[in-house]
Amino acid sequence: MQTIILDDHGRAWDARSPALRNFLHCSLPDFDFLTYVVENLGFVAVTKIAPNAARIRFRAETASQTSIAAALYCIADMGIERAVISQPDRFAEKLFPSLAQTIAYLAEQVAANHQKPSRAFTGRELPLEMLASAGKALESLFAHWIDSKQVYDSTKLADMLPDSLRGRFMLVEPVDGRLTITDVGPGFEIFGETWRNNARGMPMEEQPDYNYGQWVQGIYRRVQETLVPRLDEVNATIRRPDRNDSIQCHYQRLILPFTCKANGETCLLGASVVDVWKQQPAALDRRAIEECPA
Repeated sequence: MQTIILDDHGRAWDARSPALRNFLHCSLPDFDFLTYVVENLGFVAVTKIAPNAARIRFRAETASQTSIAAALYCIADMGIERAVISQPDRFAEKLFPSLAQTIAYLAEQVAANHQKPSRAFTGRELPLEMLASAGKALESLFAHWIDSKQVYDSTKLADMLPDSLRGRFMLVEPVDGRLTITDVGPGFEIFGETWRNNARGMPMEEQPDYNYGQWVQGIYRRVQETLVPRLDEVNATIRRPDRNDSIQCHYQRLILPFTCKANGETCLLGASVVDVWKQQPAALDRRAIEECPA
């Protein structure tokens, strides 16, 4: 099986050829060259394992966007449909049945690791034992998650979410490798009714404040991967481009991994309770107490 190495300038090298070794002055015979260039230099390795399938090795923390793009062009030229993604810091490999899903996952991983930390969003994961102090609404939702054996039932949640949590919730599911919004509660008013009515079917990160959407999406993604509930205390300043202002808020958010009855896939329900809200630069609006991000 031939392995192609894509470097940080987008150039393709045959892994068996001594050319790249000579270029990098790494000629030692007992040196794990492939591991070195992937993990330390940010190169991407593509190995064709079947006529329409390939294994892609990369490390998100070091991979350059140029090498990732070159790898995607490479597998497209090969006619690859299915891809196995192998990352050195992950115990399990990931299989993607389509090129579109592979592209979405690689782009998401690189963006998450290369984006500069923003002071606008800070979060602190809290132990689940602190649910009692986070509010009765979140504690009751967690109890429902346990009693339901983690099976999502919209009918049983219909009363709990709008009433006890004032409708501040968001439901997301993986679609073609991306976390996609499938439901938004009426209490999610931060971006307005028009956005909320059109949010279903959108990738989670595509919120009016895109940076905030990406940041939150990364946290939901970790819950999807671990299948462990997560409680966070969040301070965020969220831009609202349509109103030319921003909202500074402090809230507690609980994310729960459910199994959907319809298809057996994992869906994620995020619900939040707000305790501080400040509109900038305009004065505080009384309606703001009813609004909170997911």
